[in-house]
Amino acid sequence: MLEVQGKFHAIDSFAIRARKEFYIIGQLVEGKVEPNWFAGIQLNPSLALTVRIKQIDTVEMFGEQASYLLLVVEDDDFLLLGLNVGSELINITVEGEE
Repeated sequence: MLEVQGKFHAIDSFAIRARKEFYIIGQLVEGKVEPNWFAGIQLNPSLALTVRIKQIDTVEMFGEQASYLLLVVEDDDFLLLGLNVGSELINITVEGEE
C-alpha cells in the first residue's frame, strides 16, 4: 500500500489537447504535494489509477478570495478526460504506477 503524503480535494478538471495535458483544479486539504509525485484517482471503491504530477500552479478566480492549486498531468490519449474528475478526494503519494 502506498504511503499518503497529502489529500487533495478536486473541484473540477479539464484538458488542453494541443498540449496533451490534463488539469485538476482544487485545494490541498492535508499534507503536501510536489511535482513528480503521484495523484491517485479512484475509479471505483477497489481500484485507483495513479498519475504522475508534472507541474503545480496556483490559480486565482475572479470574485473568490481563496486560491486553488492546479495539478498538471501528461495525458497523451485523453483517458483522464473521460473520468470526469471533480468533487472528490485524491490521495497524493511519492510513488505510483504510470
